[in-house]
Formats: sequence, structure tokens, C-alpha cells
Amino acid sequence: MSELETPAGLDPSLERPRLRPLNARRIDHQGQAFVMLQDPAGVVAQSVLIPLDGYARFFRHFDGQSTLSEIQARALQETGQFVPMKDLLDLVRQLDEAMILDGPAFGLFLEQYRQGRQRPAAMAGRSYAGSLRALQAQLEQLFVGRNGSGAPAIEATPRPDGFRGILSPHIDFHRGGPVYTWSYRELVEKSPATTFVILGVAHQYCRRRFALTYKDFETPLGVARTDRAYVDALAAIAGRDLFDDELVHRTEHSIEFQVVFLQYLLGGRRDFSIVPILVGSFHDLMESGLDPIADPEVARFLSALHTVEASRGRSVAYIGGIDLCHVGPEFGDTHPVDPILQEQLRRFDREMLDRAASGDAVGWFRTAGAIGNRWRVCGLAATYTFLHAIGPAQGRLLRYDQAIDARRTCCVTFASMAFQASEPALPPESAALGHVAPTS
Repeated sequence: MSELETPAGLDPSLERPRLRPLNARRIDHQGQAFVMLQDPAGVVAQSVLIPLDGYARFFRHFDGQSTLSEIQARALQETGQFVPMKDLLDLVRQLDEAMILDGPAFGLFLEQYRQGRQRPAAMAGRSYAGSLRALQAQLEQLFVGRNGSGAPAIEATPRPDGFRGILSPHIDFHRGGPVYTWSYRELVEKSPATTFVILGVAHQYCRRRFALTYKDFETPLGVARTDRAYVDALAAIAGRDLFDDELVHRTEHSIEFQVVFLQYLLGGRRDFSIVPILVGSFHDLMESGLDPIADPEVARFLSALHTVEASRGRSVAYIGGIDLCHVGPEFGDTHPVDPILQEQLRRFDREMLDRAASGDAVGWFRTAGAIGNRWRVCGLAATYTFLHAIGPAQGRLLRYDQAIDARRTCCVTFASMAFQASEPALPPESAALGHVAPTS
């Protein structure tokens, strides 16, 4: 290597600089074009503006593969402008200090984050009330108010009867709160579980299909304990790389909202723990037409879920924190949400939910895949995982709703469902021989 390829005093990890997974979009400001970078993990609190020409020259080459010398040469080739290595080094060091790069400064932050035992509430005071009393009052009203399920009977511990879990929304409480109450009433009245495996949606980019964390979850209602032994057992089977995306948990709301409901209903009544799991994208599997279980990473994780639960007995229930369609100009569509589109979404959601109710994970996934998931079912991968984890099971739709803003630029659909264990389906050869499954 030449001297330029190994600059003196530069951390080796910055020799091939890599941008962290930031959201980037073009904006015009004071007659100049910029790229605005925003950090979905909240590590970089403020948006960062980069002149568009600078982004094109350098940032798009910060891929973790290209050396600084290669980036310097490409900038010269593409723009005709020579950038001294000293200037490029200064830029890389500044970006590292700002934690825009996946470099030493960000590595130190990540190490310190992982050493903490608690994940502070990210959405308190934003998507739900931020103080203990206000949140308790808000949740009580969601149950007993308009469209709520009514107050659940939770004094007695339910007897085991094959209750497997619920699908519940992850929309903010002021838009969809009453729909949560129907699934959570079923859960606390029918399940004696003391461990709740929560499958949330990772709305941020993830390198892996699944993301684990050991952290306890803090909300205004207290601290929900994570079953670290359960998490460790999953990682022992499915791989320690399940912690590669742990930082995504930091600002993700899809699990936090489920924790709030569990704490409200069971806090002080039942000693429970959670197993928080974020499910990343299966979009590439949908595009290739694959059943996700054909993917080794998915198959390995589903096997781990079954194995670890079997070792714990039936004191486990599953919670899927999922929403359905996301439609309208806010999500990139060209037309506002009108009543005709609302009815189309309702029919599509009904088909999807019918697949889920029959425990048909493949059918659930393929129904969205048949239209290229053009209505952006954000719970697609998490629900697929949920249905495999609880199966064989049958579900019931408890409540369905659509949240539409006043300008009709945004429509989010969501539902509550409850699932009960069912007998495994007979293989075709058994059915042909007239075999009958034994009854309990």
C-alpha cells in the first residue's frame, strides 16, 4: 500500500469509511440543493445538511469498501476537481466525531449503550401520556370509553386452555388506542402466561432478519423485566449476530407500546417478563417469490423460538405488535385516500386477516406479495414469524379500524386478533386412509 492508503494517525476503521444507515433526502435551502441526513436511531439528534455536490462526490462512496485513495481518485474522475488528501482526512475525522460514520466514535457510543441495563421510554409524552397518572387515566379511558372493550376481569389467574397469543396494533394511542384494548382484554383474561414474547416491527434498516436485546424496558408505569436467560437461549441457537442491530430497539415504538399495555394490566398483579424481538424486512424474499422459511436465517430463528419455548413449558404467550396498510401521499402515493380506496383496503385487509386467522403464514405472505406489497403492510414479516411461532393455531378477528388524517394524505389500517391452539392438520395420506386425529 502507498502512504496515501495508510494515512498516519488515522484509525484503521476509517481507512474505508462507511456511512451509518441514515435517512437521506434532497431539500432546497436558500437557493442551494442539499441532502438532509437524519438518524432514525436518534444517536445524531439534529439533522445534518450536506451540499448536494459534496454528497455526490464523497458520501455516496463511503460504503465501507472503498479506500480514501480510491474515493479521492473517483472524485477527480467524476468532477475534474482534485481534493487534497488532507482535506479528505479532515472530513472523515469530522464525520467520525459527529457519529455519522460507523467509526471509532460511534463504536464507543454503541459499547456504552450495550452496557446499560435499561432501555428508556422513547415515545412517552409523544405517542402516549408521559406521566404515571396521566398514562393510567389515558389507558383506563381507552378500555371503558367509546369503542373500547370494557374493563377486563383480571383478578383471577386464568387456567391454561391453549391460548397462544394476540396480534395488536402499534399505532399511536390517540389514533388507534381502543383497538388495542380488545386483544389485551383477551390476553389477560384467557392466558396465564408469565413470559411474553413480543415480536415488533423494525421500522429502521436492519442488517439481520431479527434483532434481540437484553435490556429491560422502562415506561412511566415502571420497568418491565426482560428474561435474559430466554434471550440468551435464543441467541445460543440462532446466533450471536442477533445482537448486531440491537441499537434499533432504542427508538422503535412497536414493542414499547405493547409493554405499556402489559404493565397497565398486569403490573402488581402478575410477575411477568418480556422477550423483545424486532423483525426486520423480508422484502427481498417477497420479490424473489420465496416462502421466508426457505431462508436459512428465518428457519434457524423459528426453530430457536420453538425449541426455547418447549424448554419453558406453556407459560409463554406471543404478542405481535403490527399495523397493516400504509397508504396516501404521506407514503409516496399520488392521490389522497378516498372512500373507494378505503373499501379496497378493507377488502384486502380482510383477505390478509382471514389468512392469519387460519394460521396460514404462507398465504398471509403471498397475499401481500401478489400485489408487490404496494399498500405497505408493515407487519408483514413480524406476523409471518408470529404465525409460525404459535402454530398450529386458529385466530379470531376482534376489532379492525382505519386511521385517516383530516387532509386524507395518510391512512393506516390495523386490527386486534386472538389465537388459540388447534390440532395439527392431517397430512394428505392420513386423510385418504380415513385416519382421525385423537381428541383430548
